[in-house]
Amino acid sequence: MTSSGASKWVRGAASRFASFYWDSGLSADVPALAWYLVAACAPLALGLAALATIILGDAPQAEMVATRMARLLPRDVRDQVVLLVLRTRRDSPLFLAVAIGAMVWASAGATGVIERAESRLLGAPRPGVIALKLRHVSLAGGMVTLISLMAIAATEATHLRERLGVTIPSWSVSIGSALATVTLCALVYRFASPRPIVWSAALLGAIPATLILQITPLVAGYYARAVIGRTPVTLFLVLGGLLFTCYLVAQGLLIGAGLAVEVNTAGDAERPS
Repeated sequence: MTSSGASKWVRGAASRFASFYWDSGLSADVPALAWYLVAACAPLALGLAALATIILGDAPQAEMVATRMARLLPRDVRDQVVLLVLRTRRDSPLFLAVAIGAMVWASAGATGVIERAESRLLGAPRPGVIALKLRHVSLAGGMVTLISLMAIAATEATHLRERLGVTIPSWSVSIGSALATVTLCALVYRFASPRPIVWSAALLGAIPATLILQITPLVAGYYARAVIGRTPVTLFLVLGGLLFTCYLVAQGLLIGAGLAVEVNTAGDAERPS
């Protein structure tokens, strides 16, 4: 390829991406999704830990799952959240029910943004307000249940590995995490809109979303190590890091949703009517 040909290809790719990301309205959806993700962080961590504790009971594994879920929160409040969840299971089951309800309700806002973006791109009619909210809550409930079960399975596998003294390569854990993330994203993309997209399109859209979601914790970790404990305004920098992390996650989820819709639309155009 000549230099002029390469330049033309780059300009064409940039133009297609601009049309895909900006002209389609995805860029306007990113701040809304990022905001819902920020708002859902605390309810998600608390609710997932509560759900895992109810499933596992008072077993030591429940504390491991609660600790894993509490990593979504700042370091200073993780221990308090774990103790709160484990103690209130015995003393106040109603609190755990409220925590799970708040988690599902907060997560429904995020699934609602993805649904709105997909429905707009597909040109699909949307149901009434009540039916739409029930759909968002149902989808969020299913997703957080799957995430909780995956966290429990990962914790149980870790516990079993420690008892058996088996060493599992870190790359296999990363592959398993990526496959689980692809599955979750594909499920969201498949069922978010009232007009479901085909599985192949949902899986293709889930791939770039998973790549961004897998890279985001690494970026956030480097940022946290660079700012924590080195400045008197650490709290504001940590909050800024949380906002930036949720913004990256929102970018990944919506880019994946847009790609899934594009692949689905292209497949519809190729299929005979």
